[in-house]
Amino acid sequence: MGESADDWSRFEAEYRDSYQAVSRYLRRRLPPDLVDDAVSEVFTIALERWSTRQGAALPWLYGIARRVAANARRSLGRADRLAGRLRDEEDPLGGEPGADTEVLDRMGAARVLERLPERDRDVLMLVSWDGLDPQEAAQALGCGKATFAVRLHRARRRLERELAREITAVADQGSMTERTAT
Repeated sequence: MGESADDWSRFEAEYRDSYQAVSRYLRRRLPPDLVDDAVSEVFTIALERWSTRQGAALPWLYGIARRVAANARRSLGRADRLAGRLRDEEDPLGGEPGADTEVLDRMGAARVLERLPERDRDVLMLVSWDGLDPQEAAQALGCGKATFAVRLHRARRRLERELAREITAVADQGSMTERTAT
């Protein structure tokens, strides 16, 4: 880490100020059992790179957290695929969907958000859920403010289209249910 006690003091203060925000950021992106380890990894990386930090600390930490979360999801995906192969060997007809899938299926908004590309979800969540302004969000994503503004505009358009599809699908399902009931 840095060269002096002042660097350590600044890092320690930022750790105390940002810990909850980084934890919330990761809780929205990872399963609960992975969050504590991911937060620890974010601050370990931040400590190692503290002297190279530029700009505000929180967007910088969100950028690190975004990469840590992506790595965790990739690892989780590999583990899930392996578990799926093992499950398929045990039950060739496949199993019942897990409780997590059932909960998400009941949440239309979560389903719509999941249909968006990860890049769009990140852009929307940084602004809507994490409360960053466009400059800070651009820093977290490692891009310029203009590039971020374009990504945000496109993500919002895709979200609107997906919401419209969801509304249409729910309406179609409702009218189909009415027809079969009569």
